[in-house]
Amino acid sequence: MHIKSIQLDGFKSYQKHTEIAPFSPQFNAITGYNGSGKSNVLDSICFLLGISKLDNIRAKSMNELISHGGSKAVVQIRFDNRDKKQSPFGMDHLDELVVQRHITALPTGKSCYTGYTLNGHSATTQRMIDFFRGVGLNVNNPHFLIMQGRITTVLNMKPEEILGMVEEAAGTKMYDQKRKEAEKTLFLKEAKLKEIDRIFEGSIDPRMEKFREDRKNMVEVTRLAKLKENSQRKLGAFEYHQSVELSKRDMEHMELVSNEVQELNQRIEQVVVEIGKKGDEQQNLIALRDNPAMETDLSLENKTKQEISLKLEQEKRGVEEGIVRLKSEIERTIRRIENDEKVLGSKQVELENIKNDKGEDIDSHEENKALITKLRGELEGMSRGTVTNDKGEHVSLETYIQETRAQAADLDTKVKTANNRRDRIQANLNRAMDKLASLASKSGTDQTALAELTKAVEKITQQVQSLGYNADEDVQRREREQEITDRIHQLKRVNDNILNNVCGGRYAMNFVDPPVPWFNYERDVEGLVLHLIRLKPQYKDYAMAVDVALSGAVCFFFHFKPAISI
Repeated sequence: MHIKSIQLDGFKSYQKHTEIAPFSPQFNAITGYNGSGKSNVLDSICFLLGISKLDNIRAKSMNELISHGGSKAVVQIRFDNRDKKQSPFGMDHLDELVVQRHITALPTGKSCYTGYTLNGHSATTQRMIDFFRGVGLNVNNPHFLIMQGRITTVLNMKPEEILGMVEEAAGTKMYDQKRKEAEKTLFLKEAKLKEIDRIFEGSIDPRMEKFREDRKNMVEVTRLAKLKENSQRKLGAFEYHQSVELSKRDMEHMELVSNEVQELNQRIEQVVVEIGKKGDEQQNLIALRDNPAMETDLSLENKTKQEISLKLEQEKRGVEEGIVRLKSEIERTIRRIENDEKVLGSKQVELENIKNDKGEDIDSHEENKALITKLRGELEGMSRGTVTNDKGEHVSLETYIQETRAQAADLDTKVKTANNRRDRIQANLNRAMDKLASLASKSGTDQTALAELTKAVEKITQQVQSLGYNADEDVQRREREQEITDRIHQLKRVNDNILNNVCGGRYAMNFVDPPVPWFNYERDVEGLVLHLIRLKPQYKDYAMAVDVALSGAVCFFFHFKPAISI
C-alpha cells in the first residue's frame, strides 16, 4: 500500500485547494527550494496518520494547522491497495483507499473539531489509528519520524529497541499493546466483580431471600383471601336461598290458612241462617204451646228441636273456636313472614355489600397475567401522557379523566334514579303487603277489600317488573361504578406523580384545604390556570408569550370562593 495522491485545502501554507500527484511507488524523498512547502507535505501525511504530538509537525495547537484567515483544513490521501499482501484487514476487496481528515475551528477560537472519513464513511479517530497501525504505520511511535540530528541515536539503539521497531513495522506491536490494555481492563473488572459479589452476598442476597419469603407469604395470603371471599359468597348465597325458600313456604301456608278461613266464614253464615230458622220455629212452638190437644206432640217436637238447637249451638261454638285458633295462627304466620322478609332484606344488603367491596373474582393465573400485561401497557401509556379509552382510542390523560368523570356522574345519576324509583315502589309494595296481612285477619266481610288489595299488589308487582329492574344488572352497574371510581383514583395518583416529577412539582395541585365548613374541593376548585387554558394549533408558537403575559399566574389555582386563598 503506497500513496497515489495528496489533496490539501486550507492546511498550513496551502490556503487554496492543492493536489499533489502522482506519487511513485518508490517515493522516499521531497526536494525543492527553501520555503516551497516541502515540510508541510510531510506534516500533512503525519497529520492524516493521526499524530498526537504536534511538536513533531511544528505546531502548538490544532489552530496553527489551519491557514491564516481560514476556519477549516482538509487533508485527503489516496492509497494504492493493489498489493493484497500489505492490504489492511477487511480491505482486500478494494484496490484504492481514500482517507480524509478535517479540522474545523470552533467559534471560541480555543479548540478545534476534528473528524475522519474512510471511503466516504465517517470513522472514529481510534478506528483510524488502529487501521494504520495494522499496516505498520504508527505515527505516534517515538522512532516513526526521525528528525535531523537523531540518526545517530537510532543507529546506537539497543537490540530490544530495534526489536520494538521491527514489531511496530510488522504491525504486531499494536496487538501487544491491546493485550496489555485488555489485561489491565480485566484486572479492574475482576476487582469490580469481586466488589459486586461482596455487595450481593452482604446486602442483596439477604434482601432477596426476605423478598422471596414475603412473596410466598403474599401468595398464601392472597389464596386465603380468595378462599375466604368465595366462602362468604357461598354462605351469603346459601342463606339467601334458605330465606327465599322459607318465605315461599310461609306464603303457601298463609294461602292455605286463608282458604280455611273463607270456608269457616261460609260455615258460620250457614249456621247463622239455620239458627235464624230455628228461632222462627221456636216462636211458632211457643205460640202453639197453649193448645192442650197438641201439648203432647208439641212437647215431643220441642224436645227434638231443643236437641237440634243444642247440637247447632255446640257446632257454632266449635266453629268459632276454630276461627279464633286459625286467626291466631295467621297472625303468627304473618309475623314469621315479616321476620323472614327482614332477614332476607338484610342478607340481600349484605350480599350486595360483599359484591361491591370485593369486586369481580379473578378465577385463574392466566387472567392475572392478562391483567398485569394490560396494566403494564396502560402504565407505559400513562408515562407518555396517554391512555386507552373504552373505544380503544389513545387519548391524553386529562381527556380520559374528564370522560371517565362524566361517565361516572352519568352512571351515578342513573343508579340514584333507579334506586329512588325502586325504593318508592318497594315502599308501596310493603304498605300493600301490610294491608293484605291486616285484612287477612279480619272476617269474611273484608274479602272483597282483600281481593282489591291483591289486585293492587299484582299491579304494583307488574309495575316493578315493567321497570326492567334486574338484580344482576344492578350488581354489574355497581361493580362498574366501583371500577370506574378506582380507575379515576388510580389516574389521579398517576397524574399527581407525573405533575410532581415535572419541573420540580410546579404544575402539581398540592394545597391544604382551608379550615372552613362550607369549602368543597370538588365543587369550588376548578384547577390550575395552566390546565384551564388551551391554545389552538395555529397559535402554538405564542405559548411562551402567553406564559410571559400571565407572569407566572399559570400555576395559580382558580376557584369560586373569593373570600379564601389556596
